[in-house]
Amino acid sequence: MTVYWLVWDAAAHWIVERLTAEGALPHTARLRAAGITAAARPPAPNCQTPPSLATLFTGTWPERHGVTGFRIPGTGGRVEESAAAFAPGRCAAPPVWRTAAEAGLRTAAVHVPWTIGADGEAEPGLDVAVEAYSDRIDRQAALPLDGGPQHFAVGPHPLDVTPEGDRIRVRSGARSVALGEQDADWRQLRFGTDSGVWLRTVVSGGRRFLLRTGAWRPRVVGHDRALTDAVAETLPVFAGEGIGPTYRTGGLGPRLVDGGDGSAEDLFVSSMACVHRSFEAPARTVLARHTADLVVIYLPTTDDLGHELIGWCDPKSAAHRPDVADRIWRHVRTVYGWADRLLGAVLDRARGQDTVLLGADHGIAGTAWTVHPNEVLISAGLAARTPDGALDPARSSVLYHPADNGSLWVNHQDLPGGCVPRSDAGALLDRAESVLRAMTEPGGGRLATAGFAPSPGGDPAVVRHVLFDPDFLPTAQLRPDHAVIAPSRKPGAHITNNGDPRLHAIFAARGPGLTPGADLGTVDNTVPAQVALHQLGLGPADRARPLLPDTPARRVCTAT
Repeated sequence: MTVYWLVWDAAAHWIVERLTAEGALPHTARLRAAGITAAARPPAPNCQTPPSLATLFTGTWPERHGVTGFRIPGTGGRVEESAAAFAPGRCAAPPVWRTAAEAGLRTAAVHVPWTIGADGEAEPGLDVAVEAYSDRIDRQAALPLDGGPQHFAVGPHPLDVTPEGDRIRVRSGARSVALGEQDADWRQLRFGTDSGVWLRTVVSGGRRFLLRTGAWRPRVVGHDRALTDAVAETLPVFAGEGIGPTYRTGGLGPRLVDGGDGSAEDLFVSSMACVHRSFEAPARTVLARHTADLVVIYLPTTDDLGHELIGWCDPKSAAHRPDVADRIWRHVRTVYGWADRLLGAVLDRARGQDTVLLGADHGIAGTAWTVHPNEVLISAGLAARTPDGALDPARSSVLYHPADNGSLWVNHQDLPGGCVPRSDAGALLDRAESVLRAMTEPGGGRLATAGFAPSPGGDPAVVRHVLFDPDFLPTAQLRPDHAVIAPSRKPGAHITNNGDPRLHAIFAARGPGLTPGADLGTVDNTVPAQVALHQLGLGPADRARPLLPDTPARRVCTAT
């Protein structure tokens, strides 16, 4: 018996509901008809990917697992310092695969965090662990071509570009690819044996550009040598994200919402196909060859797409654009369709007594505005700038934290470099809360903040979380013009969770004991881990008990 767990990043329940109703996700419909389905509440006050994945995989809230954003403030040092959330050991609660390993069960994990230790080896019980995000070489880029030989670099790797008639040849060491303006697909170019980029040429604004994805060094480790070798041999060049930043700034030509003809969206989504191939290949190898008890597969493409496009299709958002929404939704349907086909492969691989779970870490909502809380705090005399215009934490009594996880911190004197008495922290936070509550959208009365909350596991006397309205994307950055709120170039986000149902994740599962066609309504996103453990025979789980039959735990023996 195997539990298969497929995770689509930012697969919002509202998006999946609409696509399933349209018939665009046949395998999702097949799974939901065969088992249970629900909308799943992500963690609060922060629902960025790391805390949301930690909640999903451990079945606990941030108070227990300790992950409060992409970066975690309050981990020692000065007030502005923070630690990487995906670092080995940073998740304090045991994920499902660790609990499984303690019972003698084995796991295969494809691009799942916290599966590789600080020593670079797979965690106990991991037959294979594939991971790449922790070693980024360089970000994506659009490189202008002038018609002659040119030299670019991707991190430490030089690229030589030379014309060949109506094509160009791009070289890295002994490897090269030829690219033409009419080529509709991206090409891989490897750097040595462990990294590379995907390349494509395009003409935009009368100029020719070489588009390239970012570059990462993937790792494939594990305790099943045959499976590990098989996965490593079939890995394509890894692309961890599409060319969203270039699309967002008009580098692919004007976006549909800016008067474009749709070609910029086509190019952006074509880069997402490179990302999907990077994740699908190891997933299919694992599905074909594993003997594990638990298989966990992560896909980021639904999140990447959502950040760049979803707001224009979100009728509850001020970013909604009815004039282009149908054309944008076509791309949403395409990318979710890729994910659905991989779910189909999982369902086809699963046997009668196996369990298949589909989940997401969180949902996503449209964002119309970018908000700069530190500009307000500076105006109120609570924070300060450096002479060159950056935030000066050393002279700030309260700051919106550079970790961008929604938290306000008092720079009290118990911290290195602190500047105010700790006894003043409560009054300072109250004052900061008061001035932030007054932020409204330009030309309207809509409030940027939806409330305030204590920090999970933090000291409420010195830290407080801001819950932003989903239409307001917060950033710790300052602006040269000192504007507090400006139009957002990124129309989808999920930073703080004020309870908006658009931030609810999809959850569905079928397997022994799971009632076919049962809609559970809204549940906590701690439930999927409890269901996975129950189906693995690792004991009844209190949160899962109302959803599952009262069956005895499966007996598990540890091999000797």
